[in-house]
Parts: sequence; C-alpha cells; structure tokens
Amino acid sequence: MTETVLPTLQQWLLFSGVAIAVGCVSWGAIVAPRTAKVIDVTELPQLHLIERRVASLGAATVLVLIAVWALRMVVQVINFRDPFVPLGEDVSFLLGETWGKVWMAQGAILPALAFAFWRARGRSAPDAGTTHGRATTPAAWNAAGALVLLLTATLALSSHAMGVTSARPLIVTADGLHSLAAGIWIGSLGLILATGHSGRSLFAAQLRSFSPLALVSVSSLVAMGVVLGWTHLRTPTNLWATSYGRVLSAKLAVACVVFALGLWNWRRGLPNSDSGEGEAALRRRATWEVSFAGVVMLLTAVLVHTAKP
Repeated sequence: MTETVLPTLQQWLLFSGVAIAVGCVSWGAIVAPRTAKVIDVTELPQLHLIERRVASLGAATVLVLIAVWALRMVVQVINFRDPFVPLGEDVSFLLGETWGKVWMAQGAILPALAFAFWRARGRSAPDAGTTHGRATTPAAWNAAGALVLLLTATLALSSHAMGVTSARPLIVTADGLHSLAAGIWIGSLGLILATGHSGRSLFAAQLRSFSPLALVSVSSLVAMGVVLGWTHLRTPTNLWATSYGRVLSAKLAVACVVFALGLWNWRRGLPNSDSGEGEAALRRRATWEVSFAGVVMLLTAVLVHTAKP
C-alpha cells in the first residue's frame, strides 16, 4: 500500500506545487502589470496587497515543495532498498546512477526560489508615484521566473520523456512546455481565486488581463499533450487496451471538463462579470475549473508510476 500510494501522493504534491509556483510568477510578471494599467487609481493599493499575498503564497508553496523534495528520497529508498547491502550504498546508487542528479538540482533551486518569492513581497506599502502602483521589485519576479523555468525543466528531465530513444530533446522539451503551460493556466487562475475577495471590478480586471495568457497556455498545453500522447502510446488502441492508456483516457476526459469550463467562463462568464450575480457564477465555475484540474494532476501522478505500453 505504502509503495503505491506514497509515490503517487508525492508526485501529485510536486506537480501541484510547481503549478502554483508557475502561477505566482505568471501573475506577478504578467497579470499584475496588465491589471495595474487598466484599473482605477483608487484600486492600486488593493492590487498591491494582492501582489504581496501572491508572493507570500509562492514562498510558502516552495517551503512545502522542499518537504516534498525530501519525501522523494524516502519514496525511492523504500522502492529500491536492497536489504542485503548497506543503506549508504543504496543512497549512493540512487544519487549517482539514476535520477539523483536531477533531484539534487531541485534541492539547489528550491531554497533560491523561496528567497526570490520572499524578496518579491516588496515594500509594506506602495510609495507615492510608484509606476502603475507596483510596489514590489521587478528583479525579484524576474529571478523567480528564471528559477521556476529551471524547476519545470527538472520535472521534464525526470519524466517518461527521458525514456524516449528517438528525438529525446524534442520530447523532453515538449514535456517541460506541457507542465509550464498547465501551471500558467491553472496556477494563475487559482491564485486569482485564492488571494482574497477583491472588489468586483478588480476581480474582473485580473481575469481579463489573464485571458490572453490563458488562451496561449491552453493552445500550448493541447499541442504538447498531443505530441506526448502519441509518443507514449504509439497506437490509438493503447488508449483502452493498456493500463497506461486507460489512466490517460481518464485524464483526457477530466481535462475536457476543465477545457469546457474555461471556454464557458471566457465566452459567457467574463462579459457578464460586472454584475454581482455574474461575478458569483464566474467564481463558482472557475473554482470547479481549478478543482477538476487538481484531479487531472492526480491522474498525471498515477501515470508517472504506470508502465508505458
């Protein structure tokens, strides 16, 4: 039981945490500046408070990821432990001969990322004349963005994509872009929902600033997903004839629900978000969108530990 549940839980927490970290960077680097340009000047202090919450949530998420990172070693030792050799030999083998180098790279990236998010919290109050009401340090967001890209790359470098023998760099890149696009879309949307019930106009302004980013992310997510699905399955029959394919089919079914909710919110929710009833409906559907996305990540974690056909 532990050998199956614990690895899946660890992987799900890793995927979810990275998605939130990507969402924090996307919000701080893209959504916040765009929103600051279109809202009323009286709403800038509220946007600043939200920005600080996002940076704080990013730092807290990375601290959780550090615990998840340590759990990865525990999981691997449990799965690969040879009772006939010293524990140190097993750990040395895992670190030097398998996924250990990527794992150690993650261990170097995560503390630096936590510090970057902490620095991105900025000043306690916006100074008069701050450009577009931004009271945090753009350099800190840029550093966090670079570190998040490296963190996402480590996911790809420890995924099924590394088992591909032909065109490996292309497939690993597609895997990394797939994870990055998912984090930009769902991570940013989750943050807009989770960082407090801001005023109606500010909430709508964030979503409108986020929509172009979401469209690009969803397009990339689908395109990279098709590439990865074809690489890992080879034939369509594997979707229902193999355990890997059946889990992937379940993931695709839930993902279609997420896409449908996102499309509905974009086409019908946003235009009606200026009313109280419209905003409440939009929040409700967006919450379901993020919740179903969490299920997609859980199924992805199951796929990681399922043998490919």
